[in-house]
Amino acid sequence: MTEPKAFLQHASLEWEDGVPTSTLFEDIYFNRSGGVAETRHVFLEANHLEQRFRQTVTTPFVVAETGFGTGLNFLCCRDLWLNSAPLSRQLHYISCERYPLSPADLEQALAAFPEFSDGTAQLLKAYPDPVAGIHTFVFDEGRILLTLLLGDALETLPQLEARVDAWFLDGFAPARNPELWNDHLFHQIARLSQPGSTFATFTAAGVVRRGLQAVGFNVSKCPGFGRKREMLSGLMTQAPLETAAADTPIWFRRPDPMSNDMPVVVIGAGIAGASTAFALASQGYRVIVLERNAAPAMEGSGNPQGALYAKLPAIPTAHSRFHLSGLLHTRALLEALTTSASADLGQCCGVLQLAVNDKEAKRQQLVVEQSAYPDSLVYPINQAQASELAGLPTGSGGLFFPSAGWISPARLCERLLTHPLIECRYNTPVTSLEHHDGVWHLGSADIRAEQVVVCCASQAVTLAPLAHLPLKPIRGQTSQAPAPDTLAPLKTVVCGEGYISPPLHGQYCFGASFVLHDPDDQVRQAEHQHNLEILQRALPQLGQSLQQQSLAGRVAFRCSTPDYLPLVGAVADHAAFIETYAKLRDDARWPFTARPPLLPGLFINVGHGSKGLLSGPISGQLIAALISGSPLPMASEQARILNPSRFTIKNLIRKTL
Repeated sequence: MTEPKAFLQHASLEWEDGVPTSTLFEDIYFNRSGGVAETRHVFLEANHLEQRFRQTVTTPFVVAETGFGTGLNFLCCRDLWLNSAPLSRQLHYISCERYPLSPADLEQALAAFPEFSDGTAQLLKAYPDPVAGIHTFVFDEGRILLTLLLGDALETLPQLEARVDAWFLDGFAPARNPELWNDHLFHQIARLSQPGSTFATFTAAGVVRRGLQAVGFNVSKCPGFGRKREMLSGLMTQAPLETAAADTPIWFRRPDPMSNDMPVVVIGAGIAGASTAFALASQGYRVIVLERNAAPAMEGSGNPQGALYAKLPAIPTAHSRFHLSGLLHTRALLEALTTSASADLGQCCGVLQLAVNDKEAKRQQLVVEQSAYPDSLVYPINQAQASELAGLPTGSGGLFFPSAGWISPARLCERLLTHPLIECRYNTPVTSLEHHDGVWHLGSADIRAEQVVVCCASQAVTLAPLAHLPLKPIRGQTSQAPAPDTLAPLKTVVCGEGYISPPLHGQYCFGASFVLHDPDDQVRQAEHQHNLEILQRALPQLGQSLQQQSLAGRVAFRCSTPDYLPLVGAVADHAAFIETYAKLRDDARWPFTARPPLLPGLFINVGHGSKGLLSGPISGQLIAALISGSPLPMASEQARILNPSRFTIKNLIRKTL
């Protein structure tokens, strides 16, 4: 049986006077007589958002929507937020969409609203491939997050963990889209709401009014927009019975949010640390970053260039869905941060994943046969096409990721750490981490903090509360060489057994070796030769030319875990956690009621291996959400597989602990 595809069909539209109509639902996307005025009347004013934005003291303020459509509601809400809310606050806008518009249709629809040109430009840059799942993007230097739930809302909303302040119940009319407006939707809206949450909707249909009343909303009729006589708005009066997503085991429940009176301390200034600090600062937290080196990204994140792409399986898995969400997030972040003055930050120039041996060719053939991904994300190419895209002869054909590319990890870290709420303290190693008198004491750094995020890769296990974590360093050496004058420069990233990016400042960076159980940090000629050999199989002409060059090199250590996924989340009291869930040794289905015993205010973001550019930025957003109590930037399934306690649970069930 063929697995369901991971991508969605774009909406089918007809156009009349610049207004798109869904051919499936036979309904318009916005009012012909004034789309912006309709949004402001129905959603912004009925939810009293201007006043609430001006007076907001919590961060982020969360708006959720049941139909993204053209994104017009988002752009109107963004505009109001930027003109009303305090600078230190963040808006988190969440929206569902089963039939996303194509990028071309989205651009055509929003061309009718030139007053939102800046927001439209950001949206078009961030707009994801039509891949099912929950995807989060950064707008306006972090002042706004947009989370798109692509797929059936009745399937994606149960995977969301959030507390929503205001609902935009949009989407096509109940009479035209009855599958959406039902008790399952109303239950999810109630689960994600809290006392004081509001909603507004263009419809006054009885099924909507009764459904929302049944789950705890006080519902009122009020004047509709234009020719529409009535609409509904309301206020949640009941506390939700359950806050977590249904598939989240009790031992992986998120911590309760804490105060932000003291700065959050982040240990480490690589990709994980810089991303975490940026995500927290964007929510208004003061952040102190402690780094043992003299500058950011001096260790595993210090290579001149890194490839930004995901090696996708033929049939999507939980792991691959996380990496794909990370790819879309980082790609959009790069686009948001790159300006003409920072072109060396990275480039979405495309990535060629070559089939350099029979095993890889068979794997790629399965990917093609399953058709699980849209062509806008990845498509097959032959050797001639690969050579044309690369600008140099390749050793084989393969798969092409047109919107992937490369990033300079060090430049990205520097850029993220420029946020005004981040203070960086370099040459400041942390030698111990102890909790007493209600705060964490950070050894030689002589700092106290209520909340600490450890982002220092394999060094994390030198700190007593984290000594049990299964982290392993893996040696890797990259090689650098001047681009030969006799060859055209490479035009795309090329990956085979290793990777090479287009030259940056006239220099190629390629590699990398992969050596276990070797702590030596010296550059070796043997590993240069290894890098040249795998390069020559991918790009014979370039590899042969670089054989004649004198190579520079850099050694760093990837921090990896047994399942090659990072450890991201709240840290448990290891001994108490084992005692609390010891019954798992006898019965893996025991109905536990005790929440996990967590160390107060301690979090970790490590173990990204060679995929830090994919997983680091989205993991930083996850940490910020866990600390602040804000919506998770990913599906609950993904947060669960990253939980730092997952190995303890597995080992209890296996009776090896």
